[in-house]
Amino acid sequence: MKVSLCLALAATAATQSNALTTPTDRRGAFGQLLGAGAGAFLAGAMPQAASAAAIKTGGASPFTGDYNDPNHPECLRQVKVVGAPLKGDGTRSPYPVIEVVGYDGKGGKVCTDRPTREDLWKVTGTVKSSDSAFIDFSPKGGPENLAAKYQDGGIVFPDGNKWTKVARGTPTRRPKDMSTLKSED
Repeated sequence: MKVSLCLALAATAATQSNALTTPTDRRGAFGQLLGAGAGAFLAGAMPQAASAAAIKTGGASPFTGDYNDPNHPECLRQVKVVGAPLKGDGTRSPYPVIEVVGYDGKGGKVCTDRPTREDLWKVTGTVKSSDSAFIDFSPKGGPENLAAKYQDGGIVFPDGNKWTKVARGTPTRRPKDMSTLKSED
């Protein structure tokens, strides 16, 4: 970015060699310099914004789905990617939120029962690219910013653990009553 700014400044100075002789011309040249600097700044910022905008949410995200966790067989691992929340200043982060809902079973590593809503835990994080995220497992006693990489049909963590995506989901691992809206029927 510094190189772009220097080139823009040099080009402006070269084309305006006699423009700095009067106060009016100096103001015009200063405006051109500011414009060139802003253009160089925006050009440097565009690739990051473009890559963040390419991150998919909902069902279009490769992260979204149900998973098998080898450390907790037959236990619920459901991942969703949603848009970033609205901030106080009316803007949103360019990075979507990843939500992981799970259940670890009662007493053992293998789940043999269906959980209730109260049994579920939820952790969140940030999706940084189409195949990488950071998840905060600290509410479960784990690391705060755990890297997660989507590759080869699953989510891989730094310790080598890989959650494998279940193509048709795992509805029998969810609580029986997963409805969120109650109707009068």
